[in-house]
Amino acid sequence: MAVDKFRIHFLYLSEKRLSLKACIFGSKQMAFVYLAFFDKRWGRLVAVRHVGYTTIEQTGKKQAVWLWQCDCGNTKEIPATQVKHGGTRSCGCKAMEHITDLRKQDITGERFGRLTAVRPTEQRDNNGSVIWELRCDCGNLTYKTVNALKSGRVLSCGCKYRETRSETVKHRRDMVEGTNVSNIVVSKHLCSNNTSGHTGVGLDRRTGKWYAYINFQKKHYNLGLHKDKSAAIRARRAAEARLHDPVILEYWDSLTEKRKKEFQDYLRSTNK
Repeated sequence: MAVDKFRIHFLYLSEKRLSLKACIFGSKQMAFVYLAFFDKRWGRLVAVRHVGYTTIEQTGKKQAVWLWQCDCGNTKEIPATQVKHGGTRSCGCKAMEHITDLRKQDITGERFGRLTAVRPTEQRDNNGSVIWELRCDCGNLTYKTVNALKSGRVLSCGCKYRETRSETVKHRRDMVEGTNVSNIVVSKHLCSNNTSGHTGVGLDRRTGKWYAYINFQKKHYNLGLHKDKSAAIRARRAAEARLHDPVILEYWDSLTEKRKKEFQDYLRSTNK
């Protein structure tokens, strides 16, 4: 029996009588679902009828799918939870109207942070939005859509981020002459793809010998090829003692307790 024939009567059912009419919808739970959604409005959408179920891929749970009438005249099948809790408020027409409005906007001369809109280009993003040419106060040109500019996420060509990052680094206690003391400690951790059992040591498959290296203050030091792995490890440890360890000990107070413990554990493991 079609549910539509009972919809007017159903809206006036009391909770006590709901169980008597549950057979119309298959179950009392289903009757409550209809009462919660039928003829209700969310934005431009009005619930028409339940059409079936869809399965959520991540969880395997089922969710009810309803047919919705949009104010623009279109009908669309959408899961009820997307409308009630997910923020869907139209069949898609609202988003298209927003995109159309953005395409028509003339923002020539407007400022967005350090950026000034110069002209629209012939380029479009994946959504068809116009990409504008913008001049930054630093002199650089950059290209963004109106939507990105209006959102407030873009305020410069990237120079502001670089300046902010530079200031942050300048005030970090563990940054010494461009060297991150904490990173020196972290560099002693074994990477997941390490096969030698020691950082900075590996096997050269071409020669069959073991190589050693160390990085310090943006420089890469090759510590030679060795017949034995133990010799390569000794070369690496000697370089650490010469380059890394003095810096760590000199700026010991700048380290967090976690990094201090990690370095102490490392020293114990290598019997230094």
